[in-house]
Amino acid sequence: MKTVVLITCTKHKHEGTHKAEYLYSKSENFMKYLECARILADRRDIYIISALHKLLPLDKEIEWYDYTLANRPIHEHYTWGKEVSEQIKVLYDVSETNFVVLADDIYSSALLPYLPYMDTPLQGNCNPDGYESLDKYIKEFLLDNKSRNDVEVKNERKN
Repeated sequence: MKTVVLITCTKHKHEGTHKAEYLYSKSENFMKYLECARILADRRDIYIISALHKLLPLDKEIEWYDYTLANRPIHEHYTWGKEVSEQIKVLYDVSETNFVVLADDIYSSALLPYLPYMDTPLQGNCNPDGYESLDKYIKEFLLDNKSRNDVEVKNERKN
């Protein structure tokens, strides 16, 4: 099954117009999510899910904005989720694709009804009072996958 990673947009952004990947790179959390995404999927299968722009390829140029789902009514969350899923369905067969959603509960919950194969590793780890559990999860994930990749490289060299 193909893996596609969806990374949440973030509040902290560079001002001006930039490729989406750079616009959000001002956020430390976004950079951690991107590092995890690069382990899980090919660059062509990594997207940003934006409250304003919906599904964004990393290289799409966009302008700075200030908009979030967090302060919107819940019915708007699901409308947003449906619109994002419709964009996804143009690109992927959702019944043959596993989506890893690196986002807080608001964004991942809004997509849940529309993506049958969805992993939400950050759900429950994004605490509004602090991101200690999120940082711990990401560090463990990166260490675990680096160790696994090191073993795979050593095994490939032996063969």
